[in-house]
Amino acid sequence: MNVHSGWYLAAFTSELEGDVAPLDIGTRRLVAVRTGGALRVYDADCPHRGAHLGRGGRVEGGCLVCPFHGRRIGLGRPEREGPRPWVREHEVIVCGEAVFVRLTDGPDDDRGMRATLKELAGTHPLVRAVARPVAAAADLIVENAFDTEHFTALHKVYRVRGMRHRDGAHGELVMDGEFPMPASPWRGRPGAPAAEPYVPRFHARAFSPAVVVTEFGPADEVHIIVTGAVPDASGGCVARVAIGVREGQQAALPALIAGSERALAEDIDVWEHLNPAVVPRYDEADAAVVAYRAFCEGFTDLGTPGAS
Repeated sequence: MNVHSGWYLAAFTSELEGDVAPLDIGTRRLVAVRTGGALRVYDADCPHRGAHLGRGGRVEGGCLVCPFHGRRIGLGRPEREGPRPWVREHEVIVCGEAVFVRLTDGPDDDRGMRATLKELAGTHPLVRAVARPVAAAADLIVENAFDTEHFTALHKVYRVRGMRHRDGAHGELVMDGEFPMPASPWRGRPGAPAAEPYVPRFHARAFSPAVVVTEFGPADEVHIIVTGAVPDASGGCVARVAIGVREGQQAALPALIAGSERALAEDIDVWEHLNPAVVPRYDEADAAVVAYRAFCEGFTDLGTPGAS
């Protein structure tokens, strides 16, 4: 998948070592910088000769010092243009352990993600569940949320019901439905008879081709599963899954993380053995997948930028 505008689940905080670290998204070379307790992200190409500022660069006096020639590079566009070269800043939101970055060369392409992440930070702070390289295109990862048939066929989900896709209020793509189960797979329901049905709602929102936020569970037991994919330079990607639960529901985390690991492993075995030369023959059951593909076309192909 090409590098597109919009949001990415770019990393987990545990993946970014030190005050300066590379944070590349496909062909877009980025650098994560920790200053004053905040994490900020900038283009990583030194305007002088193109050295990667995240690989050996250091912060000094509010600038990044290039590892190649020691030039001092300004962080973000200055209020007044001057002789000092600078690199562009990109919007970052840290939600728990998850680092989200928005790339854009034009339209905002937020699609409501900013407000969603700020809400989650207060109610469902995200923790790292899975981060795995995948030898397949990044767009396959988010497509999964809109591929109804694969839930029962591949993941052996007991049943799905009422799955419908629609456009969201902010231009996001939404998938709604239910996953009726004999019982909760996360924890026992105190005082409930063994035969009580467990009917979690499945509410997925893709905010870009690279990030989908899913609410899963009944109203009193909603868990958040954020799935993202960052393309790499080889044509594959890194798939990441973050989990969020409310305060007092942390006991469900081990089962949620184990389930995410298992499901992703099952998906990867299929993704890495798909034949990309086969032209899809979509039918009525694939309507949500077709809608997701059309949704992806609404984002700008950013390609590889020149120096700022």
